[in-house]
Amino acid sequence: MNQWYKTNLTKGILIVAEHVLAVVAAASLVWVLTYPALVGDLFSGHAAKKFEDSTAFSGQLQTATTGILEGVNTRGLFETEGRYDPERIVDIKEFYDNDNINNKNSSGLAYRLGDLRKWAESSPYSDGNIIDDSKEPIIVCKRSDGTFRYYYFAELEQLVNDGELSFVIANNSSGEEVSSDQILYELRNGGRSDVMYSTETEAEFKGLQNREGKIEFIDCWNYDGYQIDEKYAPLGAANLLEIANENPAWNGKLNDVFQMLEGSLYNIYNRMETYESWENSWKEGDTNLVYLYADTVNKKIYTNKEEFKDFSRLDESLKAMAKNGKYLIVKPKLSEFSSNIENEDASTWKELVRFGGPAKENFVYAVGVDTSYPIQDSFYSQNKIYEKYGSRIQGIAILGLTSVILFMVGIVWLTIIAGRNNRDDELHLNWFDRWKTELAAALVIMLWIGPVLFVGSGISQYFAGQVPDYSDTYAMAVYSYNAIPGVVRSGIVAAYTCGLFLIGYMSLVRRIKTRTVWSNSIIKSLCSFIKQLFVNMHFVWKTVILFCLFGFVHWLAVLSGAIVNWFWFLVMLIVEALAFIYLVRMSIARQKIRSGIEHISSGEVNYKIPLDGLKGEQLMLAERVNSIGEGLDAALEESMKSERLKTDLITNVSHDIKTPLTSIINYIDLLKLEHLEDPKIQRYLEVLEIKAQRLKTLTEDVVEASKVSSGNITLDFMNINLVEMIQQTSGEFEEKFTQRNLNEVLNLPEEEAVIRADGRRMWRVLENIYNNAAKYAMEGTRVYADLRITDSTVTFSLKNVSDQPLNFTADELTERFLRGDVSRSTEGSGLGLSIAKSLTSMQGGSVDLYLDGDLFKVTITFPRVAKAVENVENE
Repeated sequence: MNQWYKTNLTKGILIVAEHVLAVVAAASLVWVLTYPALVGDLFSGHAAKKFEDSTAFSGQLQTATTGILEGVNTRGLFETEGRYDPERIVDIKEFYDNDNINNKNSSGLAYRLGDLRKWAESSPYSDGNIIDDSKEPIIVCKRSDGTFRYYYFAELEQLVNDGELSFVIANNSSGEEVSSDQILYELRNGGRSDVMYSTETEAEFKGLQNREGKIEFIDCWNYDGYQIDEKYAPLGAANLLEIANENPAWNGKLNDVFQMLEGSLYNIYNRMETYESWENSWKEGDTNLVYLYADTVNKKIYTNKEEFKDFSRLDESLKAMAKNGKYLIVKPKLSEFSSNIENEDASTWKELVRFGGPAKENFVYAVGVDTSYPIQDSFYSQNKIYEKYGSRIQGIAILGLTSVILFMVGIVWLTIIAGRNNRDDELHLNWFDRWKTELAAALVIMLWIGPVLFVGSGISQYFAGQVPDYSDTYAMAVYSYNAIPGVVRSGIVAAYTCGLFLIGYMSLVRRIKTRTVWSNSIIKSLCSFIKQLFVNMHFVWKTVILFCLFGFVHWLAVLSGAIVNWFWFLVMLIVEALAFIYLVRMSIARQKIRSGIEHISSGEVNYKIPLDGLKGEQLMLAERVNSIGEGLDAALEESMKSERLKTDLITNVSHDIKTPLTSIINYIDLLKLEHLEDPKIQRYLEVLEIKAQRLKTLTEDVVEASKVSSGNITLDFMNINLVEMIQQTSGEFEEKFTQRNLNEVLNLPEEEAVIRADGRRMWRVLENIYNNAAKYAMEGTRVYADLRITDSTVTFSLKNVSDQPLNFTADELTERFLRGDVSRSTEGSGLGLSIAKSLTSMQGGSVDLYLDGDLFKVTITFPRVAKAVENVENE
């Protein structure tokens, strides 16, 4: 059967097809992602004909609305009567908790907006670093009523030096006095502690007293919380410490003060950036979009169109917005929602405006886009892209999806036939599959990463470099009128990736099928090495100790070299020299032993390994190898002597048997000439003749087997046409096959099949094989004889169905006397196949036996004699 789906041609076509499909799929993906908003229309089942009717337009409008509402919210925070007001009061707690500027100092901690803006702009917020631990320490002092007083260290130091405050210390038993400077030093440099304690004098801090001797504070420590360099003073106070000291709401909460101020400054910084950039983003005359946001309680209008700023004309403004292009009007009640944009969700827009704008209930929001796109803004650009790609998006998407499906089908196909071919059912590995698993994976990954990152950088720039401001939600959108560069780059990456993927994936599949993923891995080899190391530790412990010693000295020298330690550098050189000498001597000793083993294994059993220069284990190993050679020599001589004795015994016994056997056969022939009439006597003579001939055959086979095993045979090689010899053998056994109702099916080539062999011995080989079939084939079946030739070999096979169950292996069939062990009911010696195999091997051929149930097949293979050689010898 021609398994075409596993041929190399099929594999090649599949691999090429996979590359083409990968390129098409990647190009289609890039084409679709050129305008990702089209994907919504694509999967809705009907793509909009115009941009303003698409989900892309709706998505862009929502994105724009989010930015507009954020800007409106920011204007409400920073403006008074429509203008930026740096004098607005920012209550830090209110702004930190509720993100609101109410222009009141409600919590007692407030700043002017202008001061916070300048403070935020002068701080390195881009790094998120507004905390400065290098500032002057703050000392926290605790009163007996549980309240706190905060001092900058310089202020407290001045009060102590002026005598306004003094430390109360319990001196140690020796009466040694502790100075104020010592206590101040500990306060400045020590961490926070509930009890100040002098490690030098073992004196205990008792408190701080005033001039009148009254205890003001019972404890003091160094503040270890948040601290900010105060560039501007809060309203009504010189600094934050004054607010924490004087305002009961903030007393003991200095850390909260600094944290809230930090968060507020960061928020002010971001909000101010939004405030400054937002106005220009939607400036009248620079955009096709018009927006209007009305706070119906405060009667404020936020819009980018001058004629819509009058709150009293709000209804007229809304009507004017609904006359041109696409519009959308959102009010707190869903019933008042109005829009000419298809498929817009009123509740979604209500929640968007409600939570994004400054007013939560009393608002009106309207937005419209002039769909004639007279101004070249982002809506104009997206409309152009939609016109360019919208008409093709469905076809491209279908093409890409089809390519992906076919690609996966190809992968499944290649997975099934990986490692297979149409010539046999074996699994085949290539040279790359024999690499260590981790090395192969690393090579594929490294070959992929470099070029893909290089080419892919162009794609990333292509994707990221032209994205309009409105499309932050579309991370992969491409704002370009020409997608060819991106498609080409993606195709290159896809083809290259596909090639390396197939190399790695197919190799992995073949490894899985042959179960070599783990067995051929570095980790497995490492585990085996470690296991062998521990198992053989009693042999290699010296080497391990020497290696550890060498590594220790080497790295000690390297580390000491960092401080230019010449002594350890010299030690390292000495150790390396000793290691070099040791390894060289080990290599020389190993080579001597290896050479000796090679000489002995090649038959030079008298060879002796020179022992000079060998020490320790190498010397012991060399002596053992030498003793092995001596033992092999003695064993070989004994074996040869025993073999000669057995051969002589067999030959002599066979000769002694043949003499009386010949006489028996001759007397049987004489008796047959007497024309005895008694049927019983004739039957007895037939039995005697059959048994005598069987004994003669057995004797000849035993002698032949003895000669073959001892090599006592002289071969006369000549060129033989095996076709003719098989025809002759077939003719000789025709009568035997007919007697057992066996039909021989002979299949011989028309051309000659010339081999170089001994004709007489080759005849014996074929005779034994045919005899085996004639004796043991099932009656009434066919015997198939086939001769096949190639440019280099000649192969003859004979197969038949066995009459008896084959309850043994193919190897056992070539053992001597197997037939006799299995059954004594048929004639034969049980040596036929054994002799045939031995004679074939002596002539340079091979014999293979195949058993499958009751099917028996014997195959003989010889090298074919080339025509040129044959012609020369014939001449």
